[in-house]
Amino acid sequence: MKSRTIALLGFVVMSYAVAHAQAPSVTIDPSRHGNLASAQESVIQAYYRIGEAQRDNGSHLGGHAARAKELLAQANQEIGLAADQADANEGALAAPPPGQPTTPNVAEAPAPAPPPAQPTTPNVAEAPAPAPPPVNNNVSGNWTIYAYNVAQPGSSLKQVQISQDGNILSGTFHGPHQKGHLQGWISGNHVEFSTDTRDVLTFRGEVTADGMSGMYGIHGEHAPWKAQRN
Repeated sequence: MKSRTIALLGFVVMSYAVAHAQAPSVTIDPSRHGNLASAQESVIQAYYRIGEAQRDNGSHLGGHAARAKELLAQANQEIGLAADQADANEGALAAPPPGQPTTPNVAEAPAPAPPPAQPTTPNVAEAPAPAPPPVNNNVSGNWTIYAYNVAQPGSSLKQVQISQDGNILSGTFHGPHQKGHLQGWISGNHVEFSTDTRDVLTFRGEVTADGMSGMYGIHGEHAPWKAQRN
């Protein structure tokens, strides 16, 4: 009887920890590490599919589904650390070794000095081109997404409501066939967010003066998208 009580207590503690573990999220820039970003997207999709299975079965899966979600969250973190390590290695390779003197290449003669600059008369008829308007990288608010379909011709409209806290994004997603929460991040003008839905959609792109645009992925397929504020 005592051993059964201890086992039950351990299961409850494990279930509480998994339930309160942070869900995996997109943290890798696909323009720098495309393969790792795709792997992270697959982990996130598997995590939310297991959540659907838990809801369908009333969480009566013997704790195995919860353990799988915990391992996926750990895998997502390890993939992010792999990308960080790749960035660190790239920086180490680019820097010259400390304390190594450089030997001038005697075969390379110095380039001749350029001729003195000739004074030019400004052309008063040519006004300087106006500077482009600054890009506002605060994406908080309501947006309409115009996205091409990946499985059939045509496009569809999707609505998102985004809240931004520093470089962290959160909000809600409403599509033609599903809805749920979203989460993501923004770095400079690069924006990326994923939906917490049955079929996970990951949107990647750039913030421009006119809105946002880029490519989105679902089930390993990709198509263009753009968004405008409502």
